[in-house]
Amino acid sequence: MLAITKENFKLAANEWTSKDLPGFIYVLKSVTASLLALCLCMVFNLQMPQTSVFTLFIVMQPFSGLVFSKSFYRLIGTVLGTIMAIALLGAFAQDRVSFTIFFALWVGLCSAVGFMARNFMTYGFVLSGYTIALVTMPIIETPSEVFNFGIDRLSEVLIGLLSASFVSEVLFPQNLSKSLIKSEKNKFKLILENLLNKQSLFNFETPTINYSRDILGSDSLRVNSSFETNLKKVDKIYYKRLNFEFMHICTTFFSLRNIINNSKDDNVFLESLKKIYDDFEVALKEFQEKPIEAKNINSLLFKLKEVKAKSKNIIEEEKHRLQLNSFESQNDFRSITHLIKRLENELYEYCNTYYNFISKNKKIKISQNFAQNLKFSTYSDNVLIFTMITRATFALIVMMSLWMITGWHYAVFAVIPAVANTLLVSTAPNPYGITKNMIIGTVLGLLITPIYNFYLIPAYVNDLFTLCLVLTPALAFISLLMILPGKSLMGFGILLIFINTCAIYTHYNMTFEFFADISIATIIGMLISAYSFVLMDFASNAWIESRVKKVLSKQISVLTQDDLALQRTKLEMLNFDLMQRYSMVGRLDNKTNSKIFIWILSTLEIGKSIINIRKKQTMFTQRKPVQIRIILNYLVKLFNEKDKTDKDKIVVKFKKLMNDLGNKHLKSANDQVLLKEIYLELSIIYSIIKNRKFLPLNEEN
Repeated sequence: MLAITKENFKLAANEWTSKDLPGFIYVLKSVTASLLALCLCMVFNLQMPQTSVFTLFIVMQPFSGLVFSKSFYRLIGTVLGTIMAIALLGAFAQDRVSFTIFFALWVGLCSAVGFMARNFMTYGFVLSGYTIALVTMPIIETPSEVFNFGIDRLSEVLIGLLSASFVSEVLFPQNLSKSLIKSEKNKFKLILENLLNKQSLFNFETPTINYSRDILGSDSLRVNSSFETNLKKVDKIYYKRLNFEFMHICTTFFSLRNIINNSKDDNVFLESLKKIYDDFEVALKEFQEKPIEAKNINSLLFKLKEVKAKSKNIIEEEKHRLQLNSFESQNDFRSITHLIKRLENELYEYCNTYYNFISKNKKIKISQNFAQNLKFSTYSDNVLIFTMITRATFALIVMMSLWMITGWHYAVFAVIPAVANTLLVSTAPNPYGITKNMIIGTVLGLLITPIYNFYLIPAYVNDLFTLCLVLTPALAFISLLMILPGKSLMGFGILLIFINTCAIYTHYNMTFEFFADISIATIIGMLISAYSFVLMDFASNAWIESRVKKVLSKQISVLTQDDLALQRTKLEMLNFDLMQRYSMVGRLDNKTNSKIFIWILSTLEIGKSIINIRKKQTMFTQRKPVQIRIILNYLVKLFNEKDKTDKDKIVVKFKKLMNDLGNKHLKSANDQVLLKEIYLELSIIYSIIKNRKFLPLNEEN
């Protein structure tokens, strides 16, 4: 019993260390940094220490690299916003209408650019938008004070950023390098677990696993790790390459799965494919129970090399045994076996890179220039950008109009939460739902803050030390909510009302009338922000499906006609980013989310084949076969055509042209080899377009 108790205690301790301790450290970091920032603001006699505390809570993250990254972009955004605030108020001090118009234009611009940016760069642009409200609104009726007021707010923000960075790096250092290693290890295990069971390929009832979050999340961690000094340059290159190779395997695997689905009713054909896959599956299963260590991965590499060598003979044997007679079966078999071989090669390269990574091999430096030239491409939708601009400007203009029409002095304080919430939440998933949770937090904040303003602070605060003691429970409670899953937005809502209305000043000067007016203004601003999302929330599942179809159809057209600017990696990155963008703006259900992911993967495979075809056709020593150009043109028509009958005719013509191309014999041996390779790429395209439910085609009449 004693041994069992010790074991249970050890398990409990490990679980607490891995799950609960990080949250405790985050709360401790947030409270310590908040009190440090508060004390510094008091020492320097700055008027609004709460600005520093609010800034700190916004940039505080579990890891130092994330804090540095977010602080860097926050500083840039605040500086730009402060400069713009001084310029606007200086130019339109007496003209409220012109000030509102140019303010709205700036907010709209920041909203649009923020949506197009990635990672914390988005936050920097958002900050430059609502910093104008933070700097100008409190002194809008005394514009001559704008410069000093703006410099004070900038100083408070800077103190908050420095406090967060100091506490994160010096007192509680937690680097991203461990998270990056853990992320890559999880991805490595994830892809092997998916590949080692052939049922993931041949059981078509199981849902498609969406790996876009793993891919984009790893890239985000890698980018933010650049702000840490402990991560070596060679490791960053490894992380980038591992992510790209993981992405290649994902797209190849799902292309293979979709094409196999064409023959799901042909048991003999499927059994033959399973036999081809058997050796690959066995090699992976032998590795399944072993730790992910260099020696075990090295053994796996030898196994995979043996499998690759045997695959060609097994494929030929199965091809002869099946005696494929029809064009359809021959084409599918050719496409599937090619993708199986490609999957084996890609997994071998991925395992080899991972082996070199954990072995600390410096060979990756040879490919450094290649890796540095690859960046994640981002997708932008003009309709979505216009929506972001409209929301932000709507919230601002409504609040400014309320102030100008009513003359209510505190209406200007409603502009700050209205603009800030609209800009911050616009780029988050389900902004309307987020705003509702934030309003719940705001209501809770209205219950907590009066206790501080009218009881705790007047009764117990005598100096800076006692102020810190009194504030600690509230700051700890807010930071705890912000780290708990599903509670962070509620915590942010409490923070917003607490920081805006709590008497955190160098001298206590809180009255009930002031508190009530500021609270009402904050709530009005939040409600207007929420209403902007209700009014302009048309990102339904059907609308997103329609937009994705248009984007992917256009992509096929671009690939077949424009210069070869899109290489395979760039094409994959662009489409995974597209997936993330539409997941953010809409409340996609699982069915639609899965459907769009399959559309993107199918289009990716077709796009890669188009790129390979167009590259190879430039290498012909003599005139290239005209059928290639015609087939690519038919492919574009297939994606744009609406009539079902016309689509069927296009597929028939596609097949006929492929037959002509397959029977064509060129004089040059080099050209004949190129033609064979192009024909193989066309086979993959044909196998994919046969099953149109996997394609983002226009509605069929």
